[in-house]
Amino acid sequence: MYGGATGLAVTTSGTITVAPCPDSTYQFQVNFVKMPTGLTSGNTTTFISLNFGNGFLYACLVEAFSYLKGPQDMLTLYEQRYNKEIEKFAIEQVGRRRRDDYDDGAIRIRIDSPSPGP
Repeated sequence: MYGGATGLAVTTSGTITVAPCPDSTYQFQVNFVKMPTGLTSGNTTTFISLNFGNGFLYACLVEAFSYLKGPQDMLTLYEQRYNKEIEKFAIEQVGRRRRDDYDDGAIRIRIDSPSPGP
């Protein structure tokens, strides 16, 4: 992108140039990474709060525990639960990055789950 691209405006934030000039009409897809919007009074959710709720809870409990001065076994429990949630979330995110969410949606990394049979 060039032309004074700031990413702040919808239509005037720069230009995307395709080179060399195509000899016909082609379809293309543009993917990009954007910083998420922070929490405000109008925006009360984030990607983490929507997709990593339990992990977010355990992370907050681990951080707050230094102020609570409770028993050490509770801190250990919170840390173990947080680590377990991190592992689950990481597996999910790796699966998302190994598929094309917008085209086929097929997960290409196997995630073990119990069979729902009797």
